[in-house]
Amino acid sequence: MFTVGEVVSILSETGKYTIVSIGSDIINVIDEHGFDLKVNADKVVKNHHFNSGVVELKDVDKVKPKSHSINAEDIPKLDLHYESFDNNKFEVSAHEKFTVQMNIFKRFINGHLKNKTTRVLVIHGVGEGRLKSEILACLRGRRGYDMNDANYSVRGVGASYIDIKISIAEPL
Repeated sequence: MFTVGEVVSILSETGKYTIVSIGSDIINVIDEHGFDLKVNADKVVKNHHFNSGVVELKDVDKVKPKSHSINAEDIPKLDLHYESFDNNKFEVSAHEKFTVQMNIFKRFINGHLKNKTTRVLVIHGVGEGRLKSEILACLRGRRGYDMNDANYSVRGVGASYIDIKISIAEPL
């Protein structure tokens, strides 16, 4: 059944073993590190090598590597500068502008929450920080939103990333 010098495996063990001597019930083997071991013959198995031939990958098996970096062009953006979305020639008060900006912001976030978008960029401008602070207050009152500064210039921070945790986020 076995021959001296044959490479075998042992059940419940890892590694390769070479047979040194064969007894009636015991087989003396040496492991790949040079250590002698006496093993019951019923625990020793022959190694069989199978030729599987050449395995070719199909196009569906080829996976392109995933990039863990977020491409800035892929992140939805909302510019809240009043001039960017209102072409009305009539003069409106600062409060009316602010109300329109907040309503547009809420619709934007709710739309992306429905689309399961996890990150958006909101451009609020540097200004005095009133719009940014109101957006932050609006988000702090709800679960599932994190707001972080997006860029910094000499004048200050004019945009923020908003991360949306889809599973727990509530509509605004």
